[in-house]
Amino acid sequence: MSDFSGKNIVVTGAASGVGAAVVRRSSERGAQVIGLDINKATDGSVVNAEGGQCHHCDVSDVASWQETARMLADRFGLIDHLHLNAGIQIASPEAPLADYQFRAMDLARYKKMTGVNIDGVVYGLHHLLPLMRPGGSIVVTGSLAGITPYDVDPLYAMTKHAVTGLVRSLKRELGERQLRINALCPAGIDTGIIPQAQRTQEAVFMTADNVADEVLMLFNVQDSGATWAKVSERKPAWIVPAPGQKKRSR
Repeated sequence: MSDFSGKNIVVTGAASGVGAAVVRRSSERGAQVIGLDINKATDGSVVNAEGGQCHHCDVSDVASWQETARMLADRFGLIDHLHLNAGIQIASPEAPLADYQFRAMDLARYKKMTGVNIDGVVYGLHHLLPLMRPGGSIVVTGSLAGITPYDVDPLYAMTKHAVTGLVRSLKRELGERQLRINALCPAGIDTGIIPQAQRTQEAVFMTADNVADEVLMLFNVQDSGATWAKVSERKPAWIVPAPGQKKRSR
């Protein structure tokens, strides 16, 4: 695993799951990390315990991003690596699977999810790209549901397909700024957003630490605009090509 000594890293959704694991893994390797999260009750204690500094940020809110960008400019100056990780599903983990279906759509929950999963990426890029150091990189947490059908939660799948399309389409523009961007699209991870009804004896979930290690790997790859699938802990991530691209693994 690479040394990140002296690198400045920003992680959203940092108080739990993959985000918290990325804070810990990158801090262990020498990085200075600021974790962003909306959960005021726990975000500070979790992020600090993982070795990072915590800052409250609602990724779905423009004003919150504006304040966050000012803070990061003061503390870091420039950012080397950005992990846009915050994400939720359409219903709470305790809800029955029927509540995840399109026919059960609640407008407030739909707006909340798109605010986190789509706006959180777009606003994050808009406000933090000016702070990215040339040669730096961005990893967006997508989902296997962003490259394959996911009939458990179709609207969640829609948001992750949107993220995949954005990442693939930004390669040229960000390349002109000497920046790279990739999407990591994992299968099920043992985190808090997994519906309880999917936690059956047959279900196998990856650990957040294992996926976090893939994020750190993607910080350093020279690929950009790529969608990386991650389906199990035993198999490393590989690029799922867009139509017309050649398939390859790392």
